Amino acid sequence: MERRLLAAVALSIIVMLVYPIFLKKINPPSSSGLEQPMQFVEKKEVVETRRESKPEEIEEAVLPDGAISTMLANAKYEIDFSNIGGSIQRIKIKDGKRFDIDLVENALFQQGMLSIEGSGELSGLSSQLFAIREDTNSLYVEKQGLGIEKSVKFLRDKYALRSSIKITNLSSSTKNLSFELTAASKIASKEKFEARFVGVDLLSKDGTVKRITSGNSKKYNKLYHSDIEWLALRNKYYSIIAKPEFKPVGIFTKNIKNAPVTGFMLEDERIIPGETRSYDILYYIGPTERGELEDVDQSFGKALYFGRLTSIILVLLSVLRFFYGLFHNYGVAILLLTCCVSFLLFPLSFKSLKSMRRMQEIQPHIEKVRQEHKDNPQKLNKEMMELYRRYNVNPMGGCFPMLLQMPIFIALYQTLMRSVELKGAHFLWIKDLSMPDAAFHLPFTMPFLGNAINLLPILMIGAMIVQQKLSQAKTTAAQTDQQKMMATIMPVMFGFIFYSLPSGLVLYWLTNTVLTSSLQFFFLRKS
Repeated sequence: MERRLLAAVALSIIVMLVYPIFLKKINPPSSSGLEQPMQFVEKKEVVETRRESKPEEIEEAVLPDGAISTMLANAKYEIDFSNIGGSIQRIKIKDGKRFDIDLVENALFQQGMLSIEGSGELSGLSSQLFAIREDTNSLYVEKQGLGIEKSVKFLRDKYALRSSIKITNLSSSTKNLSFELTAASKIASKEKFEARFVGVDLLSKDGTVKRITSGNSKKYNKLYHSDIEWLALRNKYYSIIAKPEFKPVGIFTKNIKNAPVTGFMLEDERIIPGETRSYDILYYIGPTERGELEDVDQSFGKALYFGRLTSIILVLLSVLRFFYGLFHNYGVAILLLTCCVSFLLFPLSFKSLKSMRRMQEIQPHIEKVRQEHKDNPQKLNKEMMELYRRYNVNPMGGCFPMLLQMPIFIALYQTLMRSVELKGAHFLWIKDLSMPDAAFHLPFTMPFLGNAINLLPILMIGAMIVQQKLSQAKTTAAQTDQQKMMATIMPVMFGFIFYSLPSGLVLYWLTNTVLTSSLQFFFLRKS
């Protein structure tokens, strides 16, 4: 029984760790229609404008002479508007709740947000030098009979902005334009394991979401879809959502210098002489946090996606935020959330412990039957089944309740692994619950462990060893030696797996282990 229980726990951990990788390849079920988006009054908050004669170079890029950038800033952002292609080169998010983050850096040419690349008159436009109009904070260029103007306006007190691209036909003939408009690119993926969460989401006007995983989003794809509500590029904690106020024929994804680039496709745009065509986009650029997302547009809440268990995770997040509202500390909130989940799952845990106790009681009989029929496997199986029937014991009774708890465990794993609320959150010696706790820093680097001692996984190993000893059955000397070995190897293995995971997740597992051990002690030892 002990080996079956250890196997079940090991399987649970493996499922929890492998689950997110396969999860992104599964499309979510269709959902209902969307609520109408909120209306805004456009207000421009330009706090600071900066000109740079030598913009930061990007790898393997040859910048044209005269390349400069203008910085636009407000309480939420710093944005570098480059004259190379008239595009957004850098976005820094000023997050009052968490650390400031450079979400986009060195995005130039076709990587630059709002860059346009097409055929004919628009060929090479993504590398064309635009003139910066500081009085209107816009950029302008004339190319082969076309006037192209680009501008950005912030939305006050929101992680949002509006971009506007105006194309005017300055010639005497009708123009038929086809081009790709880069909506988002080069989203940060610097943190450990963060690259696997990078992906593209596409919301249709009927409310269905198509999710393109990290690997596929870096491939060159053309997805013709004329009913687009918005397009999003996301990483582990942040999203860039672009909602077009025009009708594209579809979206594209591509990989430029190992960075995902995505945007809108427009084909056969017929512009008569003197006509100006506008391509406006409402942007959300900020943490993937439900309140912030829906504060800009109700439909943006659909960007908060954790897989098939999203509905459970949203409930857990609500409970986590509730406790945070009471105590203003996410570490305390995780402890209380763990206690609530343990209380909710207590009937299943109690049933599992009862089955473990029954198996311990009949262990001497099991060992006797094994010795008597060790040379006759068929007879052994028959006698074992008869033994289980006689004592009314289900050999899988301790594992089955654990499997029923797996959806909750996986949901908790996803909640604490990917919740932006934990980013920058402090607890005791932990400076960031979204990162390993790093209790002590070393002057050197150790293989596999790095240059820091993470205390929580070590405490977790100790708690799991105690838990294993409490649940050990009375068996033969050989089996006892095997159990002792497993009681040490398994916790060390789990500690190694959890060593580099977010401290908020390890805090949950440590707390859950302590609660489970306490239950085992009072039931198995005192009953």
